[in-house]
Amino acid sequence: MYLKVWWLLIFIGSCVCANAQPDLVLTHVNIITMKDDEILTDRAVIVKDGKISAIIASNSIHKTKGAKTIDAKHAFMIPGLSDMHMHFYHDQGLDKKYLSEEIKLPLANGVTTVRIMNGNEDYLIVRDSVAQQKLAGPEMFVVCPQLVGKWPFKAPLEGKMVQSAKEAAEAVRLFQKQGYDAIKITEFVGPEAYDAIVKTAADLRIKVTGHVGPYIKLDTALAAKQQIEHFDEFIETLLPDTTINHGRSVSDYGIWNKKLAWPTIPYVDETRIAVLARKVKNAGIYVTATNYFFTKCFAIGATEEEIKHAPNYAFVPAFMKKNADDFYKHFWVETEPPPAEWREKYLRVRYRMALELYKAGVPLMTGSDSPEWYLTPGFTVHDEIESYTKAGLSNFAALQTATINPAKYLGIDKRKGTIDAGKDADFILLADNPLQEIRNTRKIIAVYTNDRYYDRNAIDEMLREATVISTVESPDN
Repeated sequence: MYLKVWWLLIFIGSCVCANAQPDLVLTHVNIITMKDDEILTDRAVIVKDGKISAIIASNSIHKTKGAKTIDAKHAFMIPGLSDMHMHFYHDQGLDKKYLSEEIKLPLANGVTTVRIMNGNEDYLIVRDSVAQQKLAGPEMFVVCPQLVGKWPFKAPLEGKMVQSAKEAAEAVRLFQKQGYDAIKITEFVGPEAYDAIVKTAADLRIKVTGHVGPYIKLDTALAAKQQIEHFDEFIETLLPDTTINHGRSVSDYGIWNKKLAWPTIPYVDETRIAVLARKVKNAGIYVTATNYFFTKCFAIGATEEEIKHAPNYAFVPAFMKKNADDFYKHFWVETEPPPAEWREKYLRVRYRMALELYKAGVPLMTGSDSPEWYLTPGFTVHDEIESYTKAGLSNFAALQTATINPAKYLGIDKRKGTIDAGKDADFILLADNPLQEIRNTRKIIAVYTNDRYYDRNAIDEMLREATVISTVESPDN
């Protein structure tokens, strides 16, 4: 139990001396720097003004006055985690007054960097408030409201429709001016609008991310060097030809189509995955798998009892539990789910794509896609990291998807993503070694980010405050 470690943390009220008076000293720390898989044992980490000023042997410490010293009792330090595909419950109707509670959920789970994948002006305010230390939360990168070519769904569009090159270019310029960190494409964007998005974004030096298809195929997205989410259109390239359901398989919204998309799974050629991986590598892009969401919700499944006893269930708004119940029953209960052999192959293909992409040298990133279904921000990051190990990646490689890889993609690797002197003090303390057991990423003792230290008591208090979200019975209540 991780509790037996954190209760031993000793607050002495003194500190060690470095060249400048430190604010915090952590002694007896085992550090997984993420520069490699070696562990620096029994180190002292000296923090000054939110930066790691030095890492030295614990037995080199000399006490001085004025700073807090914490005996970590050989806890394991890793960089703060990243979620590169997070949404707020607000996207699905939760009132914006709860955003200050929502943003605590990733932080309480050791996630110190998030990319919000469908932005709005309220999220920009939260982003800036966190940066200014007005709110407790992870560092936020907010992509623009989604760009779509059409919207054939009942739910209102939380984004902007662009059908011409002019509309697309104007949207990109507008969102860049408003301060969004990237441009997001989702469904049904046509070739003319897509080309204008890519060109205008390149001119403005703002990144393009999101979905692929159905009108834009994988080769076009790779040529544009779009950062791709969900493995969109990857499975479609494994079909022998486009005569099978017009070349549409279970990417994106196709995952719901049991009548036409799921029957394509038997035709998927797994021997072509390595070739696909090399093609993606040659494009030089980053990929966010979101494998836990797709495999757990559509291939593996869960019983109602398992869902309700999951640790994150207590933080799902009441009205969203009802919505998720309806989706669950629709896919798994009220209509026949896809045959087990199709689901098993789908699971195997998604895992193998992750592994082959990694082996080819494609930088993979962790993205939870929470709060889809019963998923919850923060909690699901650990599930996604674990899903990479189930795909065959080592524990170290899985941790890279949530630390150094996102930091490099976001251009913040000079200050985050690894543990090193001169970088931001942005880390979590774990009771046990995640290189031995990946589930140990959940055994969080403390989090340090944005020049703030959160011990286990502070983390538990954040979670307690966030439970108010679960009481909301209707949207915008």
